[in-house]
Amino acid sequence: MSSASSIQARRSGLRSGIVRAYRQHLRGGPTEASWVATIAYLATLVVVRLATTLTHSDSGADIVIAGAHIHHLVFGLAAILVAGVLSLDEVFRLPRSALFGIGAALVLDEFALIVFLKDVYWLPQGVLSWFAIAVGLLALFVNAWRSGPFWRAILVGDEHPRRAQAHELVR
Repeated sequence: MSSASSIQARRSGLRSGIVRAYRQHLRGGPTEASWVATIAYLATLVVVRLATTLTHSDSGADIVIAGAHIHHLVFGLAAILVAGVLSLDEVFRLPRSALFGIGAALVLDEFALIVFLKDVYWLPQGVLSWFAIAVGLLALFVNAWRSGPFWRAILVGDEHPRRAQAHELVR
C-alpha cells in the first residue's frame, strides 16, 4: 500500500468514525445543537477574519448603504435576533443553532466597536474583539464538551481495551 493510499485510508476511517460517533451520541440528543452552534461559530470566524484581512486594503469590498459602512456586526445582531425569535416556539432547532453561532461570531468579532462606539478593528483597541472571540469560543466549547460519550468515541474509539472489556461484561 502506498503512502498516499495509507493516508487516504486513515482519513476515511477517521471520517467514518466521526460520522458513526455523531449518529450514535449526538444526533437528536441534548447537545447536538451546541455542536452545530460551535461549528457555525468557528467556520464563521475563519471566513470573516479571512475576508476582513484580505479586503482591509481594498475598500471596494465593504458594504455601504447611503454612504454608511455596514459592519458585519449588524448582520450578526440580525442573525441572533432571528435565532431568538425562532426559539420562542422551539422550531428549526439545528438551523437556529447554526444561525446563533454565525451571529455570535459576527458580533464578537466586532466587540471592540460596541465598546468604543467607533471602528477600532485595526487599531490596538481592536484586541478587545480577540478577547471576546476567545470567551465566546470557550463558552461554546464548554457547552459542546458536555457530549462526553461522543468525545470518548472519537478520541478513544470502540476498540479501546476497557471498552471491549465492558462490552464483554454486558454480554
